[in-house]
Amino acid sequence: MVHLVQSCEDLDQRVLEAGDKLIVIDFFANWCGPCKIISPKLEELAQQYADSAVILKVNVDDNEDITIKYKVTSMPTFVFIKNGAVVDIFAGSNSDKLAKSMEKYVANGCECQLECDQLNDEPGPSEGGSAQSINSIESEAAEAEDAAAADTTNDGVIEAIDQEGVLEN
Repeated sequence: MVHLVQSCEDLDQRVLEAGDKLIVIDFFANWCGPCKIISPKLEELAQQYADSAVILKVNVDDNEDITIKYKVTSMPTFVFIKNGAVVDIFAGSNSDKLAKSMEKYVANGCECQLECDQLNDEPGPSEGGSAQSINSIESEAAEAEDAAAADTTNDGVIEAIDQEGVLEN
């Protein structure tokens, strides 16, 4: 079954309830053609892996906070989470890649950790590294928002445009 996420709290609850199952988050938009094309395949995979995976759909227009948190810039984007860590992310309407990724991460939990370490360009747990957790994604998003709010580089340019309607040197 595919669950349509309604809020950040709803997403957090679904992730918590998933336990050690694979979580696949599909970031989509109602107006997105490729999202509509891959949706039936996602439904099929949700039924196929009903006992070992949780499929969540996040409408990017209704849930901007979640979209920013996961740094989604194109649709559809699929985020794979295993044991609280993001193990893979890919964008595009590639149904073969979606099926193979689900098979890979449902079949072998060990590969997830290896893949996650490769994504992060960090050493693996046996080498003193760690997987990128959902909490670290939230922390990075908060830091990026703070940095953007503190950036006043173009404030003078914006004021000049606002006052005159044109940009002056």
